[in-house]
Amino acid sequence: MKESTKIQLLKQYFISEEYILEFINSYQDFIEHSLRALDSYKKLKASTSLSTNKDWDIDEELWDKKVKPNFLSMQNASQTALAEYKKNNLDYLDRLAGDFRGLSKNMDGIRESFMEALDASIKKIYFQQWKNTTRSARNIEKTINNWWKDSSILDENITGPIEEKKLLKHLKSGETP
Repeated sequence: MKESTKIQLLKQYFISEEYILEFINSYQDFIEHSLRALDSYKKLKASTSLSTNKDWDIDEELWDKKVKPNFLSMQNASQTALAEYKKNNLDYLDRLAGDFRGLSKNMDGIRESFMEALDASIKKIYFQQWKNTTRSARNIEKTINNWWKDSSILDENITGPIEEKKLLKHLKSGETP
């Protein structure tokens, strides 16, 4: 595939309904997993003689007062962004992607040390979902705002791996790869 064609197809793909739905689902899954982790920690703490530490207690308080309300608001915002996207309005999606990328800055740093009390897979999934959703958010935001520099959109270390067959679905009639 010609480099120029691939660049154009990536830009089309990153604002396609398929990619946006994957992003919104990933976004919501991250939030739901995060809130379940907090609930699991609280249940574990209440039902056992779990020996907590100061960091865990601070994190729990931070999550209750700041993170959880913010995540619930973000969940609603993701639904609004999807509805507006379907009306061809990318403004909400742009804000949603930007807000997710700046998540830790916006909340003075999310700490999740309380997850150490839970099964290790919970924290692993949390960070993997955060990484994947952040990458998608960055791809969407850069595409909407035309922020891609030269051929950086071709760098899989930035965009993540993209299957060529997904891109080929975005060829317009008469175009060739």
